[in-house]
Amino acid sequence: MTEPTPLQMLGRDTRPMFDRFWGIIAPYQRDLWNYCRKIAGNTWDGEDLYQDTIMKMFTSLSSISIQSQVLHPKSYFFRVATNHWIDSCRKRQKHTAEEYVEEYGEESSDARPEAFEVYESIEHLLGYLPPKQVVAIVLVEAFDFTANEAADIMGTTEGAVNALVFRGRRNLRKMRRSESEHIEKKHVPACDAVIVQKYVEYFNARDFHGLAGLLAEHSVFSFVTQASKEYGRDTIINASHNPAHYENEDIQAVVTMLWDRTVVIFYRVGEDAKPLALNEVLTIETEYEHIVEIKGYYYCPEFMEAAADELGVPRDS
Repeated sequence: MTEPTPLQMLGRDTRPMFDRFWGIIAPYQRDLWNYCRKIAGNTWDGEDLYQDTIMKMFTSLSSISIQSQVLHPKSYFFRVATNHWIDSCRKRQKHTAEEYVEEYGEESSDARPEAFEVYESIEHLLGYLPPKQVVAIVLVEAFDFTANEAADIMGTTEGAVNALVFRGRRNLRKMRRSESEHIEKKHVPACDAVIVQKYVEYFNARDFHGLAGLLAEHSVFSFVTQASKEYGRDTIINASHNPAHYENEDIQAVVTMLWDRTVVIFYRVGEDAKPLALNEVLTIETEYEHIVEIKGYYYCPEFMEAAADELGVPRDS
């Protein structure tokens, strides 16, 4: 057996600390995931934001230990997610408030919209408003934070939050569903339907030699949690796609659409091949007729529960 490297040994040493860290997160985990999902606008980007937030929080522990102010866990977790999302939006050069005002003009009314309007209009908000307005609206309207609490999360003042919410409410009433085609579409990795279908056929036939032939030599399998990855075709076939894991044929794969994205779903099936439970969700990225990246969501509990609900089956235990 290969001896672990010093970096791997250090990683093992951090496991007890990471377990303690998860113990602190646990009471707020679902709220944080739902928050990431809402401000990102869809489940896929929300899961990515959530995972990035977890890693940023853990890697920043040494720096926050020297801070003198009191850090309330829930506010801190939401703050890290908020700042990371805003930074990402800035890098993508999302729409600015000036662009919105130029297109839609001003309105003076500050009446509070009904709650359902907020939930139904998140994607519209994301398409037309600057990130900070979206964050303020979601924190105050959807998660019932006070303006003062939202200010602490956003690193601003209560007055600034009230102003952002005011403008967000005003602009929210201006949006009509017929304008949804103007929303900026986010990048979706390339997915060759023929290659994905072959992957499913090879897997269901337990033809792992054929499946290996679909993988690029330097393909990557990513466990969408804790940034864990397998690098290279041989590693993937010997680890996550090891034939020994799938000797029992009660796990079958299908290609389907989930939240507007082509995915491979692994179901646990009965004797009649009817799906009994959701076992795994994979996304596949292809390039030059080969698979270059597979992402597995098995270890993402909130994501998997949401996917099971969407697909109308229980999650595999």
